[in-house]
Amino acid sequence: MENDSIKTELNRKGNRRGLHPNSLENLHHPGIGRPPNELSITNLQREMLSEPCPYADEGKTWAQWLARRGMELAGKNPRYYCELMDRLEGKVTQPIDAQVDTDIIFTIGKGYTEQHDKTD
Repeated sequence: MENDSIKTELNRKGNRRGLHPNSLENLHHPGIGRPPNELSITNLQREMLSEPCPYADEGKTWAQWLARRGMELAGKNPRYYCELMDRLEGKVTQPIDAQVDTDIIFTIGKGYTEQHDKTD
């Protein structure tokens, strides 16, 4: 027995993609889901950065304590140092260019492919 809620017509591209009631296209309705920035841990932490920190010296904020703690850890642990440098200086770009010392020639025949290394 066929489900009556599934549309049987085709979309403009000639297929049925996006026509099922459970498709992602039909799930994007405004007002559904968590509103942005509501109950966000990151936003709560941003607000706390300017508050006094109980772990720091008198009058120091969370932002000041975290900055000092990050610097202390970077001096002791190479991984923390790498993370700190990546954030301060930016990540180092990795080269992706590679050179191959040999030439490769492909010969295509009837239904098969052979590979030969060119050695001169």
